[in-house]
Amino acid sequence: MTKPISAAAASSIEAAISRLIGSGDVQTTFTITRLASEAGLSRATLYRAPELLVRFRSAIASHPREVKSPASSADRVRQLEAEIAALRGRETEELRALRSSNRNMAQHIQALSLLVRQQEQRIARLQAEPSESGRVATLFALAATPPR
Repeated sequence: MTKPISAAAASSIEAAISRLIGSGDVQTTFTITRLASEAGLSRATLYRAPELLVRFRSAIASHPREVKSPASSADRVRQLEAEIAALRGRETEELRALRSSNRNMAQHIQALSLLVRQQEQRIARLQAEPSESGRVATLFALAATPPR
């Protein structure tokens, strides 16, 4: 003889049955495993409560199911073509935005290259100017000497 389930387990099973059936989801697959998961119990515990399983199965049988008729091939093709058109539209918008961003970055690179060139020219001009005190060493000479 199997050990009967506790009152707490029985109430959690009843609550799980109510939640599953009352969810209103007509596409839900009602199984013992799903009921056990919803109740937070093992399937073995559920099988020790046959009266609750009978109640669950009768609730499933009386639960209204929406039977969807399969869509015709032509309807499905139209639906997929509309989805393709929407995806192409989004792709076009994304490409347009990426091209704009690419142009913007190219302009920034061009401007920064010009600034770098100007800075290099300024550095060269400053290095070429003789210092007033005569004690200014060039940066390249200092960088070439090893540290002590």
